[in-house]
This record gives sequence, C-alpha cells and structure tokens, in this order.
Amino acid sequence: MYLTNGIVIGVINAISAIGVSLIVGIMRVVNFAHGELYIFAGYFSYHLSTSLGLSPLLAMLLSVFFIFLIGLGMERLLIRPTYGDEMYSLIITFVLSIVLQNAALLIFGPYPNKPPALVSGATSILGLYHYGNQRLLSFFISIAILLFVFYLVRRTWFGKSIRAVSQDRGMSGLVGVDHLKVNMFSFGLGAALAGAAGVIIAPIFPVTPTGSSAVSLTAFVVVVLGGMGSLKGCVIGGLILGILENLGAAYISTMYRAIFGFIVLILVLVFRPWGLFGEKTT
Repeated sequence: MYLTNGIVIGVINAISAIGVSLIVGIMRVVNFAHGELYIFAGYFSYHLSTSLGLSPLLAMLLSVFFIFLIGLGMERLLIRPTYGDEMYSLIITFVLSIVLQNAALLIFGPYPNKPPALVSGATSILGLYHYGNQRLLSFFISIAILLFVFYLVRRTWFGKSIRAVSQDRGMSGLVGVDHLKVNMFSFGLGAALAGAAGVIIAPIFPVTPTGSSAVSLTAFVVVVLGGMGSLKGCVIGGLILGILENLGAAYISTMYRAIFGFIVLILVLVFRPWGLFGEKTT
C-alpha cells in the first residue's frame, strides 16, 4: 500500500516538476511562486465546486485554465521586463511567492480545504488490500497529462519551437520562431502544470496556504534529481522521491517526511549534480 501511495504521489510530483523544468530550461527563470500556483488551483477547485456548485471535474478544468491565464499574465507583466538579468527574475518570483502566499491567507483563510472527490469507494489491489478509487483515478489522470505533455513537446510545432529556443535562441529567431510568444506560452504551460498537480492532489490531501513551500521544494528536488531539461528525468525523479518519502514515513516516521527530499537533493548535488538524465556541462 505504501509503495502504491508513493507511485501515485510520484506521478503527481512529476507533473509539477515538469512545469518547473520547462520554465527553467527555456527561459532560465526559477519560478519561486510555483508552489503558490499549485495551492491557488486547489483553492479555486474547492470554491468553484462548493460555493458555485459546479461539478468537480468542471471545477478542476476551469481552475487549471485560470492558472494558465495567471501564468501568461505573470510572464508578460513581471518576467518579460527582467529578460537578460536572471537575478532580477529570481527576486521577482521570490517576492511574488511571498505576496501570493499572504494573498491566499487573506482570501481563503488559514484553514485547509478539500474539494469534493470525483469518485468514491475503493478497489481491491491483487486481493491484498483496498485502495481508494479517488487515488487510482488521480494516478490515471496524471499519466494522461504526462503523455499529453510528452506528445506536445516531442511531436508538435510548439514543442519543436520550445526545444529550438532552449537550444539556441538566436538561431531559432532566424528560422521564424517568435521567442517572446514561446516564452509566454511556455510559462503559461508551466503554471498550468502546477495547477493540474494542485487540483489532482487537493481531493486527496487538503490544500493550505502555507503548504506552498513544500510543493516548490519537492518540484525543485525532482528537477535536480532527474536532470535539468529532461522530461523523462522528471518522471523518474518524481517516482523515486514519492516512493522514498512514503516508505520513509511508513517505516521510519511521518515527522521526517520532508527531510527525505533534502537528503536526496544533497546526495544528488554531491555525487551527480547534473542529475540522473541531465547532460554534464563543462
């Protein structure tokens, strides 16, 4: 059961981490507000379904779309003026993280909220134990999102533009790629992936405004573990971290769950700083 939990949480971590990896790999921007976008999506999903009475599925889809629009606005108004100076963008997203966290406290309050589940009940896993249907559905939704992202990046014109800009911004411009639009929609996509992870996890674990820091840390650890710019690395890294955290919490102590991420991060930085699937630079 603990292994199953780790796999489910791992694929959700992978979605969030790919959002970070896209933004860092293409724009060279570290988005410290990533966790806040994740949390806001969970709150949007909760209030759209409980306060407005929308179906849980529609609430989830609208929440991700709203986060996508917020991501577009963030890039256009806050990030774009900092291009050429990575330190300014770092400061901007750090300050934005603090602002959004306090805004969440002000708007939604300090209490955890949990949107309605899409399904109820449990399913027998190989006759060994029963596992919640909501968690199983979250796993399959996460897999579908990961497959969509892989297809988008590998097979579509937009994905080819993303890879071209990340490899050589100047040359991509010479062949007709508008790097400003690619940056904007890449940031929006990265934000939407954070939102998708948020709405998927919210019916399982309630969202709180102060939970954003742990979300950001987990995403960054997964990116470093898997290798910067590697989508496959994000998936493998997410699974490794999810399994380690759940097995550690089960067999050692739940009090130390967050520490496992730090341990993994330190070990990777010491022994393989370019990550499992990243490319070593000289």
